[in-house]
Amino acid sequence: MKTRLARTLGDQTTLNIYQNLLQITQDITSKLNISKTVYWDQIPNHTNIYFQDGYSFKVQSQGDLGKKMKDAFREEFDESFGKILIIGTDCPYLTKEIFEDAYRALEKSNIVIGPAKDGGYYLLGMNRFYPSLFEGIPWSTELVFDLTIKKIKELNLTFSVLPALNDIDTEKDWSEWVAKINQ
Repeated sequence: MKTRLARTLGDQTTLNIYQNLLQITQDITSKLNISKTVYWDQIPNHTNIYFQDGYSFKVQSQGDLGKKMKDAFREEFDESFGKILIIGTDCPYLTKEIFEDAYRALEKSNIVIGPAKDGGYYLLGMNRFYPSLFEGIPWSTELVFDLTIKKIKELNLTFSVLPALNDIDTEKDWSEWVAKINQ
């Protein structure tokens, strides 16, 4: 979890930041009147600490980030959900309005994507399962967003792009977030 943060801030501070990000994500998503599933590496002993009422819990598959997302999308589409959004827990800038815009975008586009300022993305949504979207992407690099857009175009899919947001991967990212909320 958050290895770049831990390198400069240490494990305990990084754990505190991660717990803060979980709380922020819960605060944002709890306002959404949708089915919400939290995928954990392993189900925590105390799931009532985070993501309380209105959330279901599943264990994510093993593998790289692409495999984990692909498997989660497959599982959710197998349950007959028509529009699926996946987010991480490291983008405190998300808002209810961004989620609403993403769902609206899926009414006219196959894919919706929210670019992260570091070259990745903070949100990916689909109105149908497109498993090949996750193949050949070097995950956790600054190439993820651009290569995903390239893949979407190669598959002749339509897409919508949300505003670029920063996620929290480094001490600088965290400092900027803290400065923003302390304004």
